[in-house]
Amino acid sequence: MRECLKVAFQAAKQQNISKLVIFTARGEGVRIALEEFCSLDEYKSIRLVAVTFPVGKRFTNPDKTVLSVAIDEANEALFRVAGVPIIKAHMPFDPITPLSYKQGGNLGQDLSLIGEALNIFGGSMSLCVQAILMACDAGAVGIAEHVVAATSDTAILAQAACTSRLFGQLVIREILCKPAVLTVGRKEIAERFPAQLELGSKPGLEAFSETDQPSAPQETPLEKPKS
Repeated sequence: MRECLKVAFQAAKQQNISKLVIFTARGEGVRIALEEFCSLDEYKSIRLVAVTFPVGKRFTNPDKTVLSVAIDEANEALFRVAGVPIIKAHMPFDPITPLSYKQGGNLGQDLSLIGEALNIFGGSMSLCVQAILMACDAGAVGIAEHVVAATSDTAILAQAACTSRLFGQLVIREILCKPAVLTVGRKEIAERFPAQLELGSKPGLEAFSETDQPSAPQETPLEKPKS
């Protein structure tokens, strides 16, 4: 997580970006950003925006045990003191399924397929994009403003847009870092990759893979930064 935040802050500084949007499940990433990065003189001009899951969203373990996933009171208090807005809202790519439509499927205006498509880059790519849309919808980020968005293993540089202008104005300028091995979403095992990729023999491979998480994504360790 710290390495991903380091990449995000460095990119923001290099590109004169004033806002870093962080998608966080429990607030850990934003807390680390405040305590270890925003306190540095070189990053004092960068403002944070915290985006998290909506109230009422359910999370379960593989054994269907219900989990509590939310920013705790201590972190919320810290963010308020630091002036970090916390955005909680329906996630744009979450399916909207009426009670009478229990078997699932996609409704006419459902954007969930976009989230599924973004998952080819890793499970956190969709969270980065949705964080930008949600922050823009809430007014914490301006339309067409350039921002860096990060989870704990993925970071992107993008031109922001609100959800209603997603297809016309949102632009992903650069993928700053992302998972190389999709161990969660695709159940990949690096050691089974073709030998020429060398992913199974590199030291510190664990830093290039996704890690286990609840049925809905949460913060995960860093992925390999783009060189």
